[in-house]
Amino acid sequence: MKDWKREVFFWTLVVLFLITAPVIILNAKGYRFDTNRGVFVHSGTITFKSNPQTVDIKINNEPFEARRLNIINNSYSLSGLIPGEYNFEISAHDFRPWSKNVKVHSGVASEFWNILLVRNNYEKTDFNTVGIEKFFISPKNNLLAYITTKENDLLVKVLNLENNEIEKELDFLEWQFLEEQKKENIEWSPNNAFLSIPVKRKIQLDEYEYNYFIYDFKAENKINLAEISSKKNIHDARWDPKENNHLFFMDGSDLFRINIKNPQEIVRISSDVSSYNLSETYIYYANDSSLIFKKSLTGEDAPIQITSSFPQSQNSKIATIVAYDDLRIALILENKDFYLRNSGERGDYFRKLGENIEESHFSSDGKKILFWSSNEIYVYFLRDQLSQPVRQENEIQNITRYSEPIKNVQWFSDYEHIIFNSGKFIKIIEIDPRDQLNCMDLVNTQNQNPFVIYNNLLEKLYFIDNKNDTSSLYSINFPEKNIIFGVEVNN
Repeated sequence: MKDWKREVFFWTLVVLFLITAPVIILNAKGYRFDTNRGVFVHSGTITFKSNPQTVDIKINNEPFEARRLNIINNSYSLSGLIPGEYNFEISAHDFRPWSKNVKVHSGVASEFWNILLVRNNYEKTDFNTVGIEKFFISPKNNLLAYITTKENDLLVKVLNLENNEIEKELDFLEWQFLEEQKKENIEWSPNNAFLSIPVKRKIQLDEYEYNYFIYDFKAENKINLAEISSKKNIHDARWDPKENNHLFFMDGSDLFRINIKNPQEIVRISSDVSSYNLSETYIYYANDSSLIFKKSLTGEDAPIQITSSFPQSQNSKIATIVAYDDLRIALILENKDFYLRNSGERGDYFRKLGENIEESHFSSDGKKILFWSSNEIYVYFLRDQLSQPVRQENEIQNITRYSEPIKNVQWFSDYEHIIFNSGKFIKIIEIDPRDQLNCMDLVNTQNQNPFVIYNNLLEKLYFIDNKNDTSSLYSINFPEKNIIFGVEVNN
């Protein structure tokens, strides 16, 4: 090769090196060339975790290869994205796709830790529960009590969920189950030893007697709560969350605690009570002046006053208390106005959040509360949330609105999704406000507003649907099981 050719070749390599070396270095440091602006910019990342784990990814409708960040929690990273807005889609075979328009920022990861995909169709498990009207799962998740009617008499059956066999049939002649409007339910004691069953029977036209029967599984007998307590106006019975055999109930406006096994052991907690609620360590109750007090669960100590006033004058009493702790208490009045008392990082406040509210539930960490009317669902944030999506204390989010009534509203296990039904559809909706809220149908039933319970521990959705023109209990498995080192684990 002639000398001049060698020189040209050498300098060509030098020029190529000078051009490519910075590009390689910048790429390694996360920079990308933005053709629209003609400059190198620090790229951004989308990080996500999904259920199911194996998914297809598209960015702006083009397939995109993700890098697995963590084998244990199966998170993924989509790196090297020039800052801007992208359509981000997750899909899998036999599942409905999930998508959002995502803003990617320079040097920052946009994180999505709770992506849920829903199957097109779920295999249903059918239970031996013909004629079921409502059901209640035991604390140990192995038994289910359900109600049905036999010749206008109440019949309660206990189903073993593991073998699908009826273990008990309890007849209550001339009695009926309390209607839903009174918000009374069958309740299991914490150790599965007792059932409390709210009942009514007609005395004369438009006049009813109300009572509770307690079924003792060990002794195999029914206990009439009105008889053992000598009370006549019983309502709102709740089991002590810690001590076996003990039950709280109200007689008119008097609040009591009774030992079912030894009825002489009965304690009056307080008089002039409009409502009460139990935590793991305390009983919270409101008096007729709308002040909140607490006592230990034994009820024998002096009351501690939690609130000193109500935020505004009102003529409606407190009908429902939902207490997370002394600092976070939700109240629903008889007229369905909804109030929240919160002591957070930004001070103490006691304010009205809504009207015509049916019920409310705190998340397990107490950082947010779910509440709803017959047509709308809301979430209120009681503490700052620094993980994405970032939320601020005092922020309220309107999740969804339907013209048809909304029923059976409940948190999903991650507290970033809500399960509910409207009409014949059982749905799940996310609460991530970035772009649209993905809402998907889990089940399309034959029933209008079927009764629905999601069991977080079993990861099963239980619901009532029609079978051969009569109602029966069904379940589906949801979400998909994670596989770690070849072993199925709960999510």
